[in-house]
Amino acid sequence: MVIAGRVDHAFECNQCREHPPAYDQARSLYRYEGGVRTAIHALKYHRDFSVVPDLARLLAAGAKVHVREPESYALSAVPLHARKLRERGFNQSLELARHMRKWFPGQEVWTGIRRVKYTETQTHLTAAARRSNVRGAFRVKSKTVPGKILLIDDVMTTGSTVDACARALKKGGAEEVRVITLARG
Repeated sequence: MVIAGRVDHAFECNQCREHPPAYDQARSLYRYEGGVRTAIHALKYHRDFSVVPDLARLLAAGAKVHVREPESYALSAVPLHARKLRERGFNQSLELARHMRKWFPGQEVWTGIRRVKYTETQTHLTAAARRSNVRGAFRVKSKTVPGKILLIDDVMTTGSTVDACARALKKGGAEEVRVITLARG
């Protein structure tokens, strides 16, 4: 697999400069293309769970490289709305987070955030429309929120979804939210 671009330095995109995100750091490990895209589609749209261990291993390795002391963070996944969860039957990000525990023994997968607003797919939306679409979509449902959260998702495009999650997590009491995704679209 060819990986284009450097991933060994701090980078702030124009989008983040114009609309500062609530998360403290976000890292995507690959571009959303080739084998990674194929594997994500196999899981998400064809229920091919055989790819989960390998994808989780990549996420865990990425976390160990890009997050200082990743074992000190609670793992959490971007939640699906109940309607989307019924349609798909599973949350691919939660599956990945659960499998990451193999590389972070004893680390909890915290599921205290929920998606309270059903949103249409963001695939064809502009960055501004994406931000608007997910504004207020997440809410913390737990009274106890970990201080440090490593938020897991499969693909990050504009970052609007993980930003909305991070806003809800920080409003609920999280001090630090770092994001790691398999791919950047």
